[in-house]
Amino acid sequence: TRIWSMKSSLKMMRIQPRLDALKKKYANLKINDPKRAEMQTEQMAIMREEGVNMYGGCLPLLLQMPLFFAYYRVLLNAVELRQAQWFWLHDLAMPDPHYILPITIIGTMFLVQYITPSPGMDPMQRRMMAIMMPAIMGFTLLHFASGLALYWITGNIISLIMQVAIN
Repeated sequence: TRIWSMKSSLKMMRIQPRLDALKKKYANLKINDPKRAEMQTEQMAIMREEGVNMYGGCLPLLLQMPLFFAYYRVLLNAVELRQAQWFWLHDLAMPDPHYILPITIIGTMFLVQYITPSPGMDPMQRRMMAIMMPAIMGFTLLHFASGLALYWITGNIISLIMQVAIN
């Protein structure tokens, strides 16, 4: 799903100059102007012509979320996983006592956000997303099971490697 999202993002990046030119052409229109429909029709035509799906970036995330919640529930309820050790972690069902995993999550998410192309996004908004999203996820996973944090970090590292390869 991540590769699908990355390919969609790269396609969107390629057509972004054409979409920007279209927005400039219709920039003086009000929100309720009927010519806005023409602009949207032209945008959809450009996307269809280039094979870009406007939901291609968020759909993979929607597919991944049920797996994330299921993994969380398994870690909470699986007796076999309690007291399971991994390096400094003595119990994967408990939070990281040294906060190494949340800090690593913040770092890896920041790198992934930083190197992922964001076509059409305002640079200031992009910087905010690159800083705020990792911080929010890191602090959210601060008190969650270490196994879940390991899962998240592993996914981030795989995403980082794939994004570097695609870039």
